[in-house]
Amino acid sequence: MAVEAARVGPRAERAWGAALLVGAGVAGASVLSLATAGLSMALAVAGVGLALFLGVVLADYRVGVLALPFAILLSPDLGGGSLVHLRITDLLLPVVLAGWMLRRVAVGEPLVRTPVNGLVMVLLVAGLVSTSLGVLRGTIHPLSLGAVFLLSRVEYLLIFFLAVQAARSLPWGRRLAGALLWGFAVTAAVGLYQHAAFGPQYIVSGVRANERATFAAVLVFLLMMAAGMAVTLRAWWQRLALCALALAAAVPLLYTYSRGAYVALAAGLLFLGLRRSRGVLLVLAVLVVFSSVLLPLEIRSRISSIAVVVGAPEQTYQSWSARLGAWSVVGHQILSHPLLGYGMGALPLGWIDNEFLKEAYYGGILGLALYAAVLWGIWRTASRVAHRAPQLWARAVAWGFLAGYVALLVQSLSGTTLTAIRSAEIFWFAAGLVAGLGSREGPDTSPEERV
Repeated sequence: MAVEAARVGPRAERAWGAALLVGAGVAGASVLSLATAGLSMALAVAGVGLALFLGVVLADYRVGVLALPFAILLSPDLGGGSLVHLRITDLLLPVVLAGWMLRRVAVGEPLVRTPVNGLVMVLLVAGLVSTSLGVLRGTIHPLSLGAVFLLSRVEYLLIFFLAVQAARSLPWGRRLAGALLWGFAVTAAVGLYQHAAFGPQYIVSGVRANERATFAAVLVFLLMMAAGMAVTLRAWWQRLALCALALAAAVPLLYTYSRGAYVALAAGLLFLGLRRSRGVLLVLAVLVVFSSVLLPLEIRSRISSIAVVVGAPEQTYQSWSARLGAWSVVGHQILSHPLLGYGMGALPLGWIDNEFLKEAYYGGILGLALYAAVLWGIWRTASRVAHRAPQLWARAVAWGFLAGYVALLVQSLSGTTLTAIRSAEIFWFAAGLVAGLGSREGPDTSPEERV
């Protein structure tokens, strides 16, 4: 392993440096072209730069993996049909995969083994079987919907795999963590801009107008990642920067008006307070006690409606009543095909606002059990990294991921957070990063890297 690292290290550093130079050069040339020659010339320069970037990715796929958080979080829809909306991620992933294949042939990069590799493959096969049976039974309409859902799961797991492979090298794992945080920072900035530009009545939804719940899930995950890292790292400036990032995410999160995200945020903070830092519990208590003073009226009224669900469910709001009614109908339908379900895509996501009920409907008891096993495997892997990784920064990333994981699981009780494209992709990227850090297959680190 050390010999291989020594052999490919300079090449990787050259690819990394080339990517930075290409990006800076193309950005500067595009701006200059836009200012002097107009939009058409700027697009032409950007196209040449894109071709050069893709060449760098083919030379070292890890450069492409670094770009994935930005593509996932910031890509608008690029068009497509009524069922499929292409994003930059869909175009970048095949190139990154090709780059990994070339690297595997060139230097013999091994497949990283994680506790969930086998379970993931079985889950994919089970999804294929249940969807095929759904097509034969006629429970999937249109048929292309089943293919879209199945291919989306393949894409999520491919993101996981590529992140694992890249993060097996600790220096690249650190770069991936940095890329994730920078992607989060730009995402928070987008939310802050929307709130500042359009006012408190505007529902913040990120780069796509109808993705309020998904954007809220991304912001919750962002905030909890930053908070988990802040309570683990020791350097004051790192803690200060991460707290600033968390606060930057908190403002647009409030103005998504997502009740599920509010509950998820409280659950994530409670987890951090119980498992990592009692100071977080104090912060949570202060937020609860002084929320009537600190929060605007429209946010307070939104939060108060959550209490109605617990204290007086007969007076609950319409969207919650609709969820309960849909869950009841879906629960009874599951009894007709309890083992393998109706197949992926048998109902649109908006009809089943519960991640686990959705898995039971699509894949039956078998599919739900496999899905739970994969999630448990990811949790165990992240927990091991959080407690045993020799590098403090790696433990901080793992603790942040675990806090975000708890928040997303809670939010998944009232939504399909781990299936909606943008929140699912960033979750699987972060999961792959943490699993790669825990693979123990990267090169040895110096004593300086262990702090």
